[in-house]
Amino acid sequence: MTYVAFSSSLRVLMLASALALPGSVAVAAAPQAPAVGARALQPASPDRARLPLARLFTPLRLEGAILKWGAPQVGTPARVTYAFASGPVNRPEARNCRQMQDFDTLADASGEAPAAVRAEAVAAFRMWGEASGLVFEEAASEEAANILLGAQAMPRGYAFTNVDFARQDGSGLIEAGGSDGRGLSLPVASETGEGKTAPVAAWVASITRSAICLNPRHDWKIGFDGNLAAYDLRYTFAHEIGHAIGLDHHLQGPSIMHFKYSEIFQGLQAADISGVQWLYGPPAR
Repeated sequence: MTYVAFSSSLRVLMLASALALPGSVAVAAAPQAPAVGARALQPASPDRARLPLARLFTPLRLEGAILKWGAPQVGTPARVTYAFASGPVNRPEARNCRQMQDFDTLADASGEAPAAVRAEAVAAFRMWGEASGLVFEEAASEEAANILLGAQAMPRGYAFTNVDFARQDGSGLIEAGGSDGRGLSLPVASETGEGKTAPVAAWVASITRSAICLNPRHDWKIGFDGNLAAYDLRYTFAHEIGHAIGLDHHLQGPSIMHFKYSEIFQGLQAADISGVQWLYGPPAR
């Protein structure tokens, strides 16, 4: 099988504060969404699933494929492992996170203990797992991990994600207006020349490996304090994990997958939950 690395340098898969984007519009304040719980985790109804995709969430699409872990079928659960880099990592074929160093290097930038920084990453994984059919567990080794987290060896930007996936063999075709096997219409759409959305066919491809790397020279912190020059680690990890599991930037309303860092909310929002549940189904009861 052929693997293709996702380039966030093309799609800008990074968090950026309003201060870092002169002339951009800051995220408008909105009431905080309820914490992840029973009500927030209810799967979307069939009627809601028929809404244009842009109003719900934005899946990561590369080469016409929608990406997810596990079986190449939306709405199916998956088990994903992760590990923290303990030394130099070199992946020359990747577009992002080609060279990483010890994950604990990030502790120096935050002034926190290495164990505390790791705990924030684990909490971010838990956030996505509690909202969906994803099960995360720490791998026995870095080589066996599906998702590897580390610090950038060549610092730039803020945070990046690299995603490798298996090219399609034709078994995961989603037909426009079709069903995902659970009786739900698939909200697959694309932008037309008139700025409107139109249904399209799309492939579902299995993610094979992801890497998340943060800039150790950036200012990191644990918790919100109103200082947007320093990014909260849990929020940042949650955003990058969203990319690593198949979600793209979402600009329609509040979302942890918005490309701008904010301190308006700390947990997953309605768009994030809709997206992860569309890909992996609701959490097991």
